[in-house]
Amino acid sequence: MSDIEKLIEGFRDFRGEYMEDTKGRYRGLAEHGPHSRILMIACCDSRADPAIITNSDAGDLMVIRNMANLVPPFAAAGEFQETAAALEFAVTYLQVEHIVVMGHSCCGGIRSLLTRLIDDMEPHRSLDHWLVAAQPAAEQVLKEMPEAGLDDQACACSRKALLSSLDNLRAYPGVSEREQAGELTIHGWYFNLADGDLQGYDPATEQFVSLY
Repeated sequence: MSDIEKLIEGFRDFRGEYMEDTKGRYRGLAEHGPHSRILMIACCDSRADPAIITNSDAGDLMVIRNMANLVPPFAAAGEFQETAAALEFAVTYLQVEHIVVMGHSCCGGIRSLLTRLIDDMEPHRSLDHWLVAAQPAAEQVLKEMPEAGLDDQACACSRKALLSSLDNLRAYPGVSEREQAGELTIHGWYFNLADGDLQGYDPATEQFVSLY
């Protein structure tokens, strides 16, 4: 069975479940539209799928996925603002109650950024320009951990870039206002692929701690 055939077979299983859904869960989602109370901003890495990691059902999460789970600095103008548009929809229209930015270990995008900086190359590809949002975090890691291996540097950079994304997130319209009003809670999560540990950032201790 080819990879594509496996996907189609998976859809057959899903459709069977859909047609036999006696509680009308999927039909209800189709009729009443999205109702997610949680927005997840995650990496597009197939190993870090937030719905799989959290064992979520259809309709539980609104998900923004991009390379290295970045929230770029807010810009009021620009041709392409996919992340900003999705954030606006989640915060303004869905009125989500939680936003989770979830990073992960062994991130290929972060490794690419570190490698470019180590090689002292200017950004010239689409990937490079997108990752510029995490460049201050990467430069700090290279300064603080010059002798560390690339894997350790990448893990440290993923965490620092995540915290930068949380800061950037609060600059988007409506986010800080709803957070200060107690209507929205922002979370920073980090998933370790090696041991399956899910950590959350604790602002009080400025540390990532296990969530379970």
